[in-house]
Amino acid sequence: MHTETDQEFEAFVWDDKYNTDMDVVDTQHHKLVDLINQLGAISTHQTSPGELGAILNELANYTVYHFDTEERLMEHYAIDEAHQAIHIKAHQHFTSQVTQAEKILLGSSEVSNRLLAPLLKYLTNWLVQHILGLDKRMTQELLALQAGDSHEEAARKAAVFMTQAANVLMEALNEMYGKLGDKTLEVMKKNQELEAEQEALRVLNEQLEQRVKQRTTAVEHANRQLLANNAELKQLNEQLESAQTQLLQSEKMASIGQLAAGVAHEINNPVGFVNSNLGTLGKYISSMFKVIDAYAAAEAGNEAGVFPEVAQIKKTVDFPYLIEDIPNLLKESQDGLARVTRIVQDLKDFSHVDESTWQHANLEQGMDSTLNVVANEIKYKADVAREYAGIPDVECMPSQLNQVFLNLLMNAAQAIDKKGVIIVRTGIGGEEVWVEVEDTGKGIAPEHINRIFDPFFTTKPIGKGTGLGLSLSYGIVQKHHGRIEVKSEMGKGTCFRVCLPMQQTS
Repeated sequence: MHTETDQEFEAFVWDDKYNTDMDVVDTQHHKLVDLINQLGAISTHQTSPGELGAILNELANYTVYHFDTEERLMEHYAIDEAHQAIHIKAHQHFTSQVTQAEKILLGSSEVSNRLLAPLLKYLTNWLVQHILGLDKRMTQELLALQAGDSHEEAARKAAVFMTQAANVLMEALNEMYGKLGDKTLEVMKKNQELEAEQEALRVLNEQLEQRVKQRTTAVEHANRQLLANNAELKQLNEQLESAQTQLLQSEKMASIGQLAAGVAHEINNPVGFVNSNLGTLGKYISSMFKVIDAYAAAEAGNEAGVFPEVAQIKKTVDFPYLIEDIPNLLKESQDGLARVTRIVQDLKDFSHVDESTWQHANLEQGMDSTLNVVANEIKYKADVAREYAGIPDVECMPSQLNQVFLNLLMNAAQAIDKKGVIIVRTGIGGEEVWVEVEDTGKGIAPEHINRIFDPFFTTKPIGKGTGLGLSLSYGIVQKHHGRIEVKSEMGKGTCFRVCLPMQQTS
C-alpha cells in the first residue's frame, strides 16, 4: 500500500499479502480501501462540506459494520478470549478516533489538504498493521476451527503462525498506533485552529493594526507548537517502521524454525525404518553366517574336492574378505544413521516450534544444539572450545534463547578473517546464570560499541547483514529480565555475556 499526501494523493493499492483467505473479511477490507481512496481523491481539490460529510459518514458507518462482522465471527466461533479482548479494544479505539476526526473536519469552514493529509496517512497505516496483525491472527484461528480443529489446537496454530516475538511486537504496534491516532487528531485540531486564527487575523487587520501584531505572535507560537507536534509524529512513524521491520524479521526466523522442525520430522521416519532394517539385516546375516559355518564344517569333514563348484565360487568372490567386510559395512551404516539422528535431534532442539511457553531448560544443551546447527558455517573460520560449568536449568523460552546464541555465534564467526577460536563458557553468579561467546576476531571499534544494539546498525558491507540480529537478541534477553554485556578490544576479539535469572519473577 502507498500513500503520499504531503504533495499529491497516491491511491491506496491492495497487495496479495493482505489477503486473509476469508472472503467476507477480505471483501470488507477492499471496501474500506475504496472509501479511503475516495477520501484521498477529494483531498486533491477544493470540496464542499456535503461531499466530504457523505464520504466520512459512509466510512464511519462501514467501519462499524465491518468491526461488527469480525466481532460476530469471533463470538460465533468462540475464539481465544484474550485475543477477542485485544481485538475489540483496538476496534473501539479506532472508531472513536475516526468519529473525532469527522467532527474536526466538518467543523471547519474550509477543508484543506493540510487537514486531510495526517488523517489519510493514519487511516492507511492503521489498516495495514491491523490486517497484518490482529486480523491475520484471528482468521488463522477461524480457518483452523472451520477445518475441524479443536479450540485449543486452533489457538495454538494461530499463536505459532504469529510467533511469540511477533505477538509482543504486535502489542507494541497496537499501543503505538493508539498514541499515533491521538497525535493525528491533535495535529488535525491544531491545523483547524490555525486556519481559524488566520481567518480571524484577516478580519482584525481591517480594524486594528495592533491587534494584528498580537494575533501574529499567537500564530507564530501555534506554528512552533505545530512543528514540535509534527516532529514528534515523525519520530513515532520512524519507531513504527522499525517495529514493522523487526516483526517481518521475527516472522522470517519463525518460518525457518518451522521448516527445520518439519524437515527433522520427515527425516526421522525413513531414518527410523532404515535403522530398524539394518538391525534386522544384521541378525539375518549373522544367522546366514552360522549356516555357512555349518556347511564349511561339513565340507571340512568330507574328502577334499567333494564341492569343487562351491570352492571355485568362494575363490572368485573372495569369500573370506566378504565374511570380514560385511559386518564392518553394517556397523559403518548404523554409525552414519546414528549421526543423522543426532543432527535431526539438534534441529528439533534448536527450533522448539511446539515450545512457545515458559519452561525450565538447560542452556548448555541449547548451546550445543545451536553449535551443531551452525557447525558448517563455523568450522572453516574457527575452532570451538567449550568451557561449561554445569549450570542448572533456568525458566525461559528455549527457542528464543537459541536464536540469541545463533546470532552471537554467527557474529563471532564473521568477525574472524582467518582461522581463529570461538570459546563458549557458562557459569553461575548469585541468582543468575551466564553464557559467554568469545572470539579472537577483529573486535569492535570504541565509537561503535554503544550502538551495536540499535536497530539497523551494522558495520558489515551492504547485503551482508540487516543490523537486526543484536537488536532482536537484546529484546529477547530483556524479555527474560536479563542483560547482555560486551567487552571488545580492536585486533584481539570480542566477548558477549548473556546474564539470566534462574527463576522468572511474576
